Amino acid sequence: MNDKFVIRGGAGVYYGMNVATNYQYPGPAYTSSPQAFFTKDGYAHRFATLENPFPGGIQPPQGQKYGSLAEWGLSDGNNIDTGVARNAEIYQWNIGIQQTFPGKIVLGINYSANRSTHLPWGGYSSTSNRNFIPSAVRRQHKSGDLAALVPNTFLNFFTGPTATFNEPESRYGDPEGLPLLNFLRPYPQFDGAFQGLPKLAADSWYNALQFVFQKREGRYLNFEGNYTWSKNMDDSSTGFNAFVGTLNNGNPQELDNLKAEWSVSANDATNRVVLAAELQVPVGRGELIGSKMNRAMDALIGGWQLTTLASFQTGQPLPITVGNARLADGNQRANVTCLNNGQSLTSGISIHRAAEYQQPYINTNCFGDPGDQQAGNAPRYFSNLRSDGIHNFDISLERIYKFGSRGGQMEIHGDCLNCLNTERFGVPDFGYGDSTFGIISGTAGGALPRNMQFGARYQF
Repeated sequence: MNDKFVIRGGAGVYYGMNVATNYQYPGPAYTSSPQAFFTKDGYAHRFATLENPFPGGIQPPQGQKYGSLAEWGLSDGNNIDTGVARNAEIYQWNIGIQQTFPGKIVLGINYSANRSTHLPWGGYSSTSNRNFIPSAVRRQHKSGDLAALVPNTFLNFFTGPTATFNEPESRYGDPEGLPLLNFLRPYPQFDGAFQGLPKLAADSWYNALQFVFQKREGRYLNFEGNYTWSKNMDDSSTGFNAFVGTLNNGNPQELDNLKAEWSVSANDATNRVVLAAELQVPVGRGELIGSKMNRAMDALIGGWQLTTLASFQTGQPLPITVGNARLADGNQRANVTCLNNGQSLTSGISIHRAAEYQQPYINTNCFGDPGDQQAGNAPRYFSNLRSDGIHNFDISLERIYKFGSRGGQMEIHGDCLNCLNTERFGVPDFGYGDSTFGIISGTAGGALPRNMQFGARYQF
């Protein structure tokens, strides 16, 4: 618009490579992944033990001996698929203004957005599984009868003179019966999952308002920083790497009711402020303070530079699962019982005080057990229930001594990391029904106490 005011904007479309380009497990018939059955009848009797977890031994991989009937009587956990594996579509756009003020101060305000579609949904043990009991059928079984043994209609395939399969590891050769759950799944010939690629249909929305500020080329003081106010929503925060942190706890609850998974993202951080400042300490020969001091004193206290880096960020949303989950083929979440009565989801004490005194941070009275084989009404993640945020402040003090044009230079510095020694605690136990529900038992990964270090470097 003029030499001090600028309007900027842009938009782009990007494509994320789908998970089919990542890697493929070998066909499950060419691996051996035995399952230990410590009981086969809902813990009425013990079968395997820690001393002998595989009473029937560990069988070699099947290879081609069963042809298209491979893995019958076992869990078929592969990631090979016959469906169309399309790439994710990522739409980004932004617009902003920037204004220069006296003193070489620059302020900017930007709106930035991201809309992504066809992302991988879940990851391990979620939408990859096609062999799940339909929700409408599961809800009819509330008393734990899904684990009850019923006649094994596959028995003749696994035992007797006309048996097709010789798989001692499989419980499909047990004359006592099989759990009812197995026969209610769409592929009852597999004892558990029948997997392919995860669904490539997850969506995300990110919207952010960003304030950027700078002071450039100052004589004594320079600074740069930004504040971001944002909202991140999605129906799957894990991508293909559900093993990272607590992301696996956000896997779907009902695999045929995926519309219920839309919530605030596990990666949402409502507020984030970062400030970096550099101060040339105005002490020494020719400076504001001590401009005529002698050279020895100037070498000791003159010419120092102070730099700081401060980071503050809102904590991440928490899920509330069920500690003793009883939901076939899904990630059971708790019921929320105080949605409309004004109660807080937290216990009313700060997260730091809760961690210090080992008091529950989460209000137990706000949650309930949905019951056997019932889906809870809790969202995937709570926007108003979050882990400890980032409150970090670093300081460095540095002095450079130059020894002529060929003498090189010496750098001396002292650093104070997390200088205010602010703790950052880990996530509380969010498994409703656990004896430690709501208790924080440690610090966040990567969080360090105050750390001071001193160093010198000669450069030539």
